[in-house]
Amino acid sequence: MAELSASEYARHHDISTRRAQAAAAAGQLDARWVGGRWLIDDAVPHRHVPGRPLSRRSADALVARLSDTPDWAVGLSPSERGRTIARVDELRRGTKPSERLALWLRTAYPLPLGFEAPADDLPDLRLDDRLTPGGSSDDRSGMSVGGRLEAHVSAVDLDALIHEYLLVPSRRPNVLLRVHDEDAPRPLTLGGLIADLATSDGPRERAAADALVREGAR
Repeated sequence: MAELSASEYARHHDISTRRAQAAAAAGQLDARWVGGRWLIDDAVPHRHVPGRPLSRRSADALVARLSDTPDWAVGLSPSERGRTIARVDELRRGTKPSERLALWLRTAYPLPLGFEAPADDLPDLRLDDRLTPGGSSDDRSGMSVGGRLEAHVSAVDLDALIHEYLLVPSRRPNVLLRVHDEDAPRPLTLGGLIADLATSDGPRERAAADALVREGAR
């Protein structure tokens, strides 16, 4: 077994450490949790995902356009604006826009890190102002998942939250956190919510993303 730490695996495969950690926690990589860190078996081939992912700049533009905010195109070149509009049009014409969106965003949008928290702490965690609710925990999703929390958090706040709420990395999480190098979005835009739902593994979440993409065309 050729085991690597998450940071070593990330350097080897040219991805971020947090993305490697999230993939390990989600069971997408052959990994085990030992001594407070993930050890990933690099000898097991990782699955190829078809479709070219967008750059961070293009992904941000797409998410902003999906939010239908007036200033979504600020700072973009005419060609970037045109490509973004074409991508949104493609999504809104598609039968399952969440599938295409998930492929486009798979390297530029933060994957959720999965944790298990004591059930009694979830109500307090929901009210913590360092977190921005997202995914199924956002009321606009139309979903109600009382025993689970999905949220966005800044990287500078992550360690403190882990220690204060006794969060443990888990493949059966009741807390999913998307970690941002910069400040977490406050509040989460509509495009951000759609991206959360589209990049989820759950069929209900993807169906909710599809509905929100289509509603934006009205």
